[in-house]
Amino acid sequence: MKVKWIVGLLLASMSVPGWGQSQDWFTLTAQQVERALQEKGIRTVGMQVTLVANVVATEPNPVFDIRAVEPPGNSLAGEHTGTQSWIRVACHESGTCLPFYALVSCAEHPAGSGSDSLNTASAARKAILNANAVITIRTGTHAMLVMDDSRSHIQIAVISLENGMTGHTVRVTSPDHKQVYLAEVVSAHLLRKSF
Repeated sequence: MKVKWIVGLLLASMSVPGWGQSQDWFTLTAQQVERALQEKGIRTVGMQVTLVANVVATEPNPVFDIRAVEPPGNSLAGEHTGTQSWIRVACHESGTCLPFYALVSCAEHPAGSGSDSLNTASAARKAILNANAVITIRTGTHAMLVMDDSRSHIQIAVISLENGMTGHTVRVTSPDHKQVYLAEVVSAHLLRKSF
């Protein structure tokens, strides 16, 4: 009987907000993502950055990496006008936050406001897409994963599951899709992992 009470009290104490949590979480904002885009040299004039979910991190102001820029799969008809892109964002320091998506809208002004507004929207979209130019390995690329330590050297054929830049960690899978690895991008067809 005492064991049941102890287990019950332990479970109850873990469900109380604040108990059993040793980590402070900081909510990330669209302004932080917009600032990261500006730091990467992308002009954000005429763009609206929206986070489609609540995103938290272990630091209040983490450094972001822009992992990919993708066109929207399903257009939200009537809700947004202009050009839209999904931007995959990740914290530079592993474990600071989970990768997330931000929606970037380049608002087009109504007809009759001049061609300058359309040029601004298309220039903003091109700037976002140019951020994608630093991607070293693309999703679906066949590559070689090299795992080294002092006693062994292993090479495995893999397929990239996400876009990545040199020096960043991406998920890759074996050709039969039975194993998934996290590996550092070395080049367009070479990744490495230590064990």
